[in-house]
Amino acid sequence: MEEIKSERQKMIGGELYFAGDPELATARKFAREQMKLINKEEDSQIRRQLVEETFGTTGTGSYIEPSISFDYGFNIHVGKNFYANFNSIFLDICPITIGDNCMFGPNAQLYAATHPLHPVKRNSGLEFGKPITIGDNVWLGGGVIVTPGVTLGNNVVVAAGAVVTKSFPDNCVIGGNPAKIIKEIELDEPNQPPLTIQRDKIDTLDKKIVALLEERMDVVEAIVAIKKTADKQILDTSREQEVLKKINTYIQNDAYKEVIKETYQGIMDASKHFQQKQLD
Repeated sequence: MEEIKSERQKMIGGELYFAGDPELATARKFAREQMKLINKEEDSQIRRQLVEETFGTTGTGSYIEPSISFDYGFNIHVGKNFYANFNSIFLDICPITIGDNCMFGPNAQLYAATHPLHPVKRNSGLEFGKPITIGDNVWLGGGVIVTPGVTLGNNVVVAAGAVVTKSFPDNCVIGGNPAKIIKEIELDEPNQPPLTIQRDKIDTLDKKIVALLEERMDVVEAIVAIKKTADKQILDTSREQEVLKKINTYIQNDAYKEVIKETYQGIMDASKHFQQKQLD
């Protein structure tokens, strides 16, 4: 027999739920009472105790400046030595998990809450969320916004004012709107031979490339569906040449032009093969 989930269980699980549910309304009322106590308390030790009572889990040495705002509190999990500057906002519809030794600048905003795109469904009172996960040793600059479903790896630094709309791996500085990688953070590893260090960089880059290739293949699948409906052929020579010309303009180092064009031709050939298999 299928288990009937409560609206709270649906909410935490990232499913559509009814925000007006009495249990959730009571939980939000309690959260607001706790917020008032936390934000008005001048004694840092008592404020820390109030935070520990309210959050799902807290590590030792955490310190949160007033004011802090949240929906429920019980979906917020912070590691040890967490520091949040003034005016933090946590929309903790789904779990917000923060690792050890993290620092948040003023006005940091983490949004695990979102709404349906369709207006009728949105106006019905149904909502849903996606969890946010922050790794260890992460620093969010002032005014950073993290959107639903984002995961940040260890040692990530987010520049002030950035809007983070997708996940990022370990050891990088990101910034902008939407946020992009600005630079890699090279950790001191004196015992590693130079070749190993460079191979580790390749491994990091390969991880990003694979993620982008997966996004590209998602688009390829959509193109296959369109071609099935329109009864179009896979091979489009003019389109291939157009893409290669564009790729050529993106390459800044002339010494790499030939090898990158060959690599991209291989990507397109593999894509055509995949499309043909799907159509067959």
